[in-house]
Amino acid sequence: MSKVILVPLDGSQVAASILQQVVTLARSSEARLVLLTVGLPMPVPPPEASELPPSRTFQAEAYLDHIRTSLETEGLEVSTMVCMGDPATEILRCAAQQQVDLIVINSRGGGGAPVSFLGSVADKVAGAAPVPVIVYYA
Repeated sequence: MSKVILVPLDGSQVAASILQQVVTLARSSEARLVLLTVGLPMPVPPPEASELPPSRTFQAEAYLDHIRTSLETEGLEVSTMVCMGDPATEILRCAAQQQVDLIVINSRGGGGAPVSFLGSVADKVAGAAPVPVIVYYA
């Protein structure tokens, strides 16, 4: 049974469409969930910028906190992480750091790849992960 499940989410509805399956899996295996969002680093704004938009990190944290709160009301133990960098690399790094037993990822995220194709991030993660990977096709 999986005790720690990593769930990478990119902020899209497509990626989040796997959450009900993840809930079922986590309940049946009594696993803790780690929700992860990976973003690309933003260039540093000029020092004279007075009205800065919320950072991508802040937006990602708010997105994951919303999902975490929802899943916790269903009785699940959930933690969140936000990383910046190459998505596949950061997912694999997080999996090692968190000592996960399983990665559950959607076949495609917000990039909009056709459903018949495995997205490049999911493909890289499935091919290099040191733990089992479940890929849901949305």
